[in-house]
Amino acid sequence: MSSRISDPTNIVPADKVPKSTAPDVGWRKNPKQQRAVITAEALTEATRQIIVREGFKNATTNRIAEVAGVSVGSLYQYFPNKQAIVKALIEETVSSAATRIRVCLRELMDAPLEPALHQIFKLLFEIYKENYFILFDIVDEIPEMREYSKSISIGIYTNSTNVAFLEQHAHELSVTDLRSALMIVEQATIRNMQHFITENPTNLTEDQLIDELTKMAVNYLTK
Repeated sequence: MSSRISDPTNIVPADKVPKSTAPDVGWRKNPKQQRAVITAEALTEATRQIIVREGFKNATTNRIAEVAGVSVGSLYQYFPNKQAIVKALIEETVSSAATRIRVCLRELMDAPLEPALHQIFKLLFEIYKENYFILFDIVDEIPEMREYSKSISIGIYTNSTNVAFLEQHAHELSVTDLRSALMIVEQATIRNMQHFITENPTNLTEDQLIDELTKMAVNYLTK
């Protein structure tokens, strides 16, 4: 196994989606000035509210502009259609969540594996609860977004830091193929959290779920 990293605060640059697979949001004009950024954010937030409360069919460009408090002309300065706004909303949600995860991972590089995983899983669960519709349900509401959503995920955006975290804890692990182990832990964790949020058939508490997922991951990675 690889040796521990001497400076965990400088392990990797911010994870980036490879250019060959980076999703195209479809901006008509990428906002750079503060006023433009505020307008674009207002449009994506308005789209989020409308889709969640009224459904995608009611998220017309006129309705989005109305809720955002801007003119339709301003909307079309930045986005060619409502689908492009939804893509920007997904990217914004995933990017923000990934930043929170990366910060947590870097802060826990030198912490023992089990408590570190527990804290990471707790944060991940909070993110999924806060953004469940955008991260999971939106593909059912808008099937044409399914392929786009596959190309952009928290796991993709945090992959380098995730692997670095496992490398930093290599002395505690029994697995040798870290990328495969990461994939297995990620998928098992995500599916269980998703199932818990939507159904919770076992009546576990949130704390119990995080405890059990932590035990599962630690047992797999170290036994």
